[in-house]
Amino acid sequence: MGEFVGIDPRGAHELIRRMEAVKAYLSGTRPGLDAAIAEAGQDWAGRQGTTAMHRAWMFLHESQQDLTWRIDTVEQLVPVRERGMLTATFPFPSEPDARQAAETAAQAILASGDGAAGPQAARAVAAIEGEAGDPAYAATLLEALGPEVFTRLLEGLPGEQGRPLARAYASAERTGRLGDAWHELVDSAPSAALAALVTGAEQSGTVLNRVALALLNRPQDASWSPRDLLQPYAADPLAFQQLLAEHPRESRTLLNAATADPAAAQALATALHEALQPGAGADGLRERAWTTVIGTPGGRSAAEGG
Repeated sequence: MGEFVGIDPRGAHELIRRMEAVKAYLSGTRPGLDAAIAEAGQDWAGRQGTTAMHRAWMFLHESQQDLTWRIDTVEQLVPVRERGMLTATFPFPSEPDARQAAETAAQAILASGDGAAGPQAARAVAAIEGEAGDPAYAATLLEALGPEVFTRLLEGLPGEQGRPLARAYASAERTGRLGDAWHELVDSAPSAALAALVTGAEQSGTVLNRVALALLNRPQDASWSPRDLLQPYAADPLAFQQLLAEHPRESRTLLNAATADPAAAQALATALHEALQPGAGADGLRERAWTTVIGTPGGRSAAEGG
């Protein structure tokens, strides 16, 4: 177990910016000083040249990396975004420790059957539950598993068993630690895996909308339901507002499918209410979202009733 940490992200980001300014100054000063030392030769009065400057630069650089990891981690571990001080108990004392533990966990998952979603894999995935909120751990774990194994596990593990994987994806993606291959998997992953991704953890609005577009542009099958999208949208009304405003065709597909599914009725009403209520998001975007809903009889009824 790591340490109890308290950070004011806003102040910490300002400190990182100041560190970067000092690094830039040192980087700009060192070449000229090196040249002056070389020109002076034996007449140079200093003893260690620019070695101390390099050590100072490295100290600032390593401090930035550690502070960035701490900010990212505490923001993922605290479920409610608040201003000021955030506190959490970190799973690991440092980013290198988190990465090393993730490598070990990934090997255990792979050894359980090369990513096959069986009982051994389920136990190995369950073991990461407490650590998946650490972005460095999450990114290293996913990189070690690879998109193919990750998708296979997410699709094959039922309900709660796959939730740590969805949370790991959210932690790594929200902090910008995923490569292009991980964004591209949304376009090709099976529908069941995409549904598990957005229902298993609160993803960013960008990921939620990409998953929605991928699902809504495919023939609907029994591996997912409109409620799988509408429940996350109820928690992220601005993402839903964007979908409604900018993708009317796919939005109407979702609204019509939800209207025909009694199990999705409450989620539909809640999501529409949160996205379309006065003051939600930007006025222009909200008006365009309303235009889409008005053109969809079922969606309009749910919005008016919500």
